[in-house]
Amino acid sequence: MRAEMSPACHHYVHYLQSTVYTADNAVGIAAVLPCFWIYKKVGDYILSIQDKNDNKYQNWIDTYAGDEFGLLVDRAIAICDEAAESSTKGQQELMTEAFIAASRLEYLFWDSAYRLEQWKQ
Repeated sequence: MRAEMSPACHHYVHYLQSTVYTADNAVGIAAVLPCFWIYKKVGDYILSIQDKNDNKYQNWIDTYAGDEFGLLVDRAIAICDEAAESSTKGQQELMTEAFIAASRLEYLFWDSAYRLEQWKQ
């Protein structure tokens, strides 16, 4: 059974899609960066506090807390930094706005899962 997308998740996904489709590349890169970065931070945190006995989420934890994913996150940050360095001041401001908005939406995504958020009937 496939879980229905929560309202927060729906908004986040559509924010990312619309930003990547309509903004320039640098802004799109800044918008998707929080997803990489925050997943790594959450994975690392869970790994540090988890009880490894029969954890049904172990594969997820191993993926996002793993060194291989960490290298991908470092590369994503570097790509975003490179894009910012070659952008105008105006583009950099838009990048910052996109990064902050996506970070907030990433938080709402995690919070909606914690609260088991559903669409109002």
